[in-house]
Amino acid sequence: MSTADLSVHKINVTESEPLGLSVVYAPEHSRTVDIVFVHGLGGTSRGTWSKNRSPELFWPSKFLPLEPEMGQARILTFAYNAGFHELSHGTMSILDFAKALLFDLKYAKDEHVEDMDIGEVPLIFVAHSLGGLVVKKAYMQGQNDPEYAGIVKAVSAITFLATPHRGTNLAQALNRILTLSMPSPNKYIAELAKDSLFLQKLNEQFRHIAPKLNIISFYETRPSSVGPTQVMVAEKDSSILGYPGEIYKALDADHFSICKYASPTDPNYIKVKNVLESFMSNIAKKNDAAKRLYSPDRKALCDLGSLLAVSELLDLDYENYNFFRDQWTEGTNDWILRVEDFIKWRDTQDSNHRMLWLSGGPATGKSVMSSFIVNSLVEEGASCQYFFITFGNRGKRGLSLLLRSLAYQVAQSMPGILQKVTELRDEAIDFGTADPKIIWDRIFKSILFKLGEQHPLYWVIDGLDEAEDPSAVIKVLSDISSSSVPIRILFAGRRTSKIRAAFQKVPGTLGFKTINIEGHLDDLRQHIHQELVLPGSVEFIEDIERRIVEQSQGNFLWAHLVVQNINVCHTATDVKQALEELPMGMEALYGQMALSVARNSAPGDRSLAVKILQCVTCSLRVLKVSELAQAVGDAASGILDFQSFILDICSGFVILDDDGNAAIVHQTARNYLLQPDDLSFRIDRRTANKEMFLSCMRCLMLPGLTAMLNRNKPPEFLDYASQFWSSHLISSSTHDPKIIEILKKFLTENWVLVWIHALAVDSQLRILIRASKDLSRFASKRRDEDPLGQEFFASWATDLPRIVGKFSNLLRRKPDSIYKSIPPFCPKGSLIYQLFGKREARDLMVIGPSTETWDDSLARISLGYRPSNTVASSIVTAGSQVAILASAGSIFLYDSSDFREAIISPITPNECIYVIELNSTATLLAMYGYRTTKVWEVYTGKCITTIDNVEPRAKPLTMLFANDDSTLLVGTDDRRIRSLELVDTQPAWKVVAGLEDEDFENPVRSTATRMALSQDGSMVAVAHLGHPLSAWETDGPMHIGLCCRKDETPTINGVRKLVWRPHTPEILGLSDDGLVFKWAPYDEEMDGMPTGATTLSMSLDGVLFATGDAHGRVQLYETATFSLLYQLDTQDTVLDLAFSPDSRRFYDIRGSYANVWEPNVLIEFAEQSSQNMDSVSIAGTLWSSSSEATVVSSGQVDSITALAGSPNGRLYCCATGDGVVSLHDMEDGKLMDIYSSSAYMAIEHLCWSCDGRYVCFTDVSNQVIVMSITQWIGERKPVAEQTATVPLRKVGKISRLLFHPELGSFLICTSSQIFAISVSSSVKQSRKFEDKQIRWIVHPEDPTFLLGFGISTIYLLDWKLTEIQRYSISWPLDEATDSKTDRATKSSTEGHLLNRILVTHDKKHVVLQMGSPKDHMGAQELYFVATSALLTPAKLASAATPQEHQTSGPRSICPSALSVDLTSIIELPLAFLPGDRLVFLSKSFAICSVELRWGTSSPSPSHNAGPSSETAVTAQNVGPHFENSTRELFALPGDWISRDCLAVCSVWAAEKSLLCPRNGEVAVVKSAALI
Repeated sequence: MSTADLSVHKINVTESEPLGLSVVYAPEHSRTVDIVFVHGLGGTSRGTWSKNRSPELFWPSKFLPLEPEMGQARILTFAYNAGFHELSHGTMSILDFAKALLFDLKYAKDEHVEDMDIGEVPLIFVAHSLGGLVVKKAYMQGQNDPEYAGIVKAVSAITFLATPHRGTNLAQALNRILTLSMPSPNKYIAELAKDSLFLQKLNEQFRHIAPKLNIISFYETRPSSVGPTQVMVAEKDSSILGYPGEIYKALDADHFSICKYASPTDPNYIKVKNVLESFMSNIAKKNDAAKRLYSPDRKALCDLGSLLAVSELLDLDYENYNFFRDQWTEGTNDWILRVEDFIKWRDTQDSNHRMLWLSGGPATGKSVMSSFIVNSLVEEGASCQYFFITFGNRGKRGLSLLLRSLAYQVAQSMPGILQKVTELRDEAIDFGTADPKIIWDRIFKSILFKLGEQHPLYWVIDGLDEAEDPSAVIKVLSDISSSSVPIRILFAGRRTSKIRAAFQKVPGTLGFKTINIEGHLDDLRQHIHQELVLPGSVEFIEDIERRIVEQSQGNFLWAHLVVQNINVCHTATDVKQALEELPMGMEALYGQMALSVARNSAPGDRSLAVKILQCVTCSLRVLKVSELAQAVGDAASGILDFQSFILDICSGFVILDDDGNAAIVHQTARNYLLQPDDLSFRIDRRTANKEMFLSCMRCLMLPGLTAMLNRNKPPEFLDYASQFWSSHLISSSTHDPKIIEILKKFLTENWVLVWIHALAVDSQLRILIRASKDLSRFASKRRDEDPLGQEFFASWATDLPRIVGKFSNLLRRKPDSIYKSIPPFCPKGSLIYQLFGKREARDLMVIGPSTETWDDSLARISLGYRPSNTVASSIVTAGSQVAILASAGSIFLYDSSDFREAIISPITPNECIYVIELNSTATLLAMYGYRTTKVWEVYTGKCITTIDNVEPRAKPLTMLFANDDSTLLVGTDDRRIRSLELVDTQPAWKVVAGLEDEDFENPVRSTATRMALSQDGSMVAVAHLGHPLSAWETDGPMHIGLCCRKDETPTINGVRKLVWRPHTPEILGLSDDGLVFKWAPYDEEMDGMPTGATTLSMSLDGVLFATGDAHGRVQLYETATFSLLYQLDTQDTVLDLAFSPDSRRFYDIRGSYANVWEPNVLIEFAEQSSQNMDSVSIAGTLWSSSSEATVVSSGQVDSITALAGSPNGRLYCCATGDGVVSLHDMEDGKLMDIYSSSAYMAIEHLCWSCDGRYVCFTDVSNQVIVMSITQWIGERKPVAEQTATVPLRKVGKISRLLFHPELGSFLICTSSQIFAISVSSSVKQSRKFEDKQIRWIVHPEDPTFLLGFGISTIYLLDWKLTEIQRYSISWPLDEATDSKTDRATKSSTEGHLLNRILVTHDKKHVVLQMGSPKDHMGAQELYFVATSALLTPAKLASAATPQEHQTSGPRSICPSALSVDLTSIIELPLAFLPGDRLVFLSKSFAICSVELRWGTSSPSPSHNAGPSSETAVTAQNVGPHFENSTRELFALPGDWISRDCLAVCSVWAAEKSLLCPRNGEVAVVKSAALI
């Protein structure tokens, strides 16, 4: 190109040469990549890429789309105004062009004015000359702007065409260009000057992030014509970046023709095209690998990720893989593919399992080798799962997460296991905190190992030596012999004596081998050659590489850090000096690096370097650069490029990966920096943890944080700060006054609530348990120094787990409830109440409960409303269900989340039931009765199997679901194990094992008394009267041994309970005299401990067991050591015990009720177990705290059976199951017992007269008592006096008491009869009805009349019980009903109950609640009737027509159903407030209100003639509107929710309160919203 050509080459902004981003080719179907072409100085969007400016030679759209590999790429051009003669743009810079490029990539529209969606697929740039600098600058700008994060992350590769990275080669040529072309050069041209400050800074910045990209640089080889002179515009040295991984090639072209090609056969075009095809191929491989790694069933995988608690951590593991993969150097590591032991491990065709250990010293390339192997297996199409154990991330060092991650990855590649593992949700196991043994057993051994898949699974586990317990990892993963799926496991880790010892125990069947990866200097040499970027002769470079290799001792990290130092040398002398001063070994190299940090000339930089190193050395997980910037605080605020600053100032100690994570370069570097030696530069561990604690506090106490959470825009460091502040606290000094001051401020002010809010938003409430433990340890360390402060911190340590236990459901549903709704419900003595609950007293206050501190009760399940002989005999738990067997032969089922009784409960098989059992998912319930054995589907209530028991009827002693719930095993007292195949169409009993022993001669003694099957049914333990306990293998059967003394007399005197430990052949039992014993029949070892217990239960994982006794004591023990963890003393004999599946709570049954307990010790135990701590140490830790806080209850609890508040306010009465009625005052508490039944007859109903002068109540014997109550007169307390007693025998069960609003009389209602009684006890009137279950109310519009609502009839009576009018009820029909027969069926209400009647505040509507007898408290259907349709005599007379006077038949009322949208959220309607606001208990057990805006309603009589003449009054009921008016007032704590609560709680309008029974007391919840 001539000078003239340059001078006339102006930007021609036309449709054919547009500015900005333009699409020049789009594939017909979805694209796989975007390629953006960016021109150079003086170029245009099309002319730059067209030879001779011919449109037919515009190769991005004419050549590339025709290439087979390129057809799925979308091709775009970006043009900017960078002409030589654009004088008006003299202030424009390369930065301006870069910003324009970023803006268009984000916001540009295509020709259809639709978003281009740049960033959704990988992005490749092709840049010529100045365009390459624009792309580099745009990429750097995007790194620092979150708005462009998606675009920057999508950038995969850049092709540079003659880009002058270091400016033009000849300053003279540059001056000629500038002089000839422009009198006044633009700024961007000045920036092109050789080694300009702009280019130096850009190259330095780009150097640190270039390794993320695939880069190829083409350089020109021919000079360009510039006027009369031939010059090389961009020399090779300037066109090549010289970065590791960069590929550079020459093209036979000058600066201007290097991007223009004559045809698709042009050699230069072919070279560029081949590079782009290579980029496309690599992207396609990654996409294919991703498809194999990530199943298309995204929803199922998301659900599984949530179930396994791995959703966020999986991305981190993938980042670790990518990080090490990016460090791989082409041509290295492939030697492993030729090693015989590796080939056998990978390629063995049989179904045998294999295990391989890649061993090596520190920093010898083990992790890079692991990533290489993973990549190799994935590219070959193998099913490969991997896990990179990371010392710097606490969560990634445990066995639990390793197993969960492997399970998730296996599910991605095997749809069969995906479905089965997802089904484990029904077992309600919290896998995030579950013991690793449970995870291994429930997912791997029970599901994966039984799939029968023939293709092997490859598991690559890197960093074995960095695991919390490497031996545990090896032991668990070695247990794969039972797998039908071939499994190949590869470990990579350092050689330690502990790991070597663990591998020696690996079964020989696994073909275990070891490969030492050290000594492969060719890999090291290739790596050094690739990273070393220095000019000079071949001999010079080779000498440097040789010397580095010789002194590296095979250490890749050492070599990498040395090469980094040499790369910054500018002269041969500098290089020579650096080589002479090479440190020997990592210790010396770290010392040199530390000295560099210590000698930093700028004090501010040195201080910030210390802060950064404190963060990365002591952080408990890897921090992102953005998190690190927030952690160091204001010191980083003024730094323009924080990433570059980190790399420069930290002297190689910190590395950045492709995803913006900052980490210590190696674990050995962390150890060096933290060692206490007094050398040049060290990081003090306590000081570093203090700084991290203070950084966390700064984030958690950030002004406006609550608003950020509500907007879902929290600070990036918040996640780390929320999780780990307490961990840094206990690693800091407990005497530091600044720490104490900040911590007290955090825990005293609103910040602690904001923290809980943040955890709830992220579903991380379990962090409260960890923080509680840390605070407890912190408090104990300060016990002697600051007793008051110690008590403050210890109180918070108590509060935090209780908040989780009692309010977790509410917090998950409404995270911001922690501010106002939760504190008032906490005990008065708790810190959270003292600090935050008191201040809410004007809006929400709880009065009544006497307990000042937290208790461990979560809920109570009452059987008190059952027949008097209903006493619980046993309890079993599984999945989300709790099953209780009652002595009467009924089975009650409850949901373990809210303890609501199941729809199918109770199940009554009409025979005596001996044993019940749930399968692990609680989908099946088996019961063995006197005559038959039945299996029920829990969720449908369908009995799927019924079979007669064997004759003579043997008594069952144990029962177990086996073989994926297809088999039921039963052990009976005739010493037989029988099976029932549930999948057979006609199942029959089959004897699996007969446990015969020649010693049994006496047939009475030969009867078994106790029996227990192991978890898999392979072993059984049997106890007999007067004979030693024996153990058997059921296969055979084969006798294992007897539990005897040396003289062969029985060791155990009678056995009450037996249970096998899940993961070891060991039996735990309880003798008749209260001895808990542990017997290992194979080892003939027995251990015992006297407890005085009468019942025993073991947790699902076998780690814990509980005992209960006749005095109400429950004790929790750690199984392995018999260490006592917890003790609970209450009233009533403990009849049976059961743990929840996740071992976080336990249940006991005590007669007619069951308790649900969730003590801190179980929550803490689960938390510590999830961190793979040794169980002995856990037990010791927990006992040290729990022994000081043994829970003792206040005595026997008498349940509240009736409750009512005075209409005058202040006073309320409650009645109990023992026949006591007491009078209470809102301010003074309990005043007196006004009645006590000598026969302990439970009180069933209680009500106040409308004037508050009388209280009437009735007991189960149908005795009605009336008491007069005086009001407060000054300081004179109320006085109660009995005024009447009315015994009503043989009249049916009393269902309701109702006072006349004005007269001194009341109504007693039974199911079919009513009585009008005066308060002086005389019976005025009585009346019987044919209808059953009639509910009576006072007529809303005229209190001199009564309304009785039956299922089919409404009665209008006066108080003399004279019938005035009768209405037949025509219930609404299902809209889907068509035929008359169907209509009759649909309108039938047989089998239903009218549970509740409410009258709206304006008295214009009556709301009826219909329900099933089995769920008499559930709001199944709500209807309403306009009171104007229920005419009183006066209205009847005025409204009647002459024809109606002649009609004697009843009128018809058609109730209208309330909207399903409303009834679906109502659990229990409670009352109406002014404004017709319905107050109700929601399905989530919150007290809510909804404003019902009624339409018009008026009766419209119609006339029917005929034999059964009936006048129809069709109430024109217009349903209420309630859009956006539903409001949650407050939620009840979890331990308040019980059937007692649902049946008795009521709104006390006079005091704006809710009366609610709570553990034998009454809680008065006073809320300003109940107005």
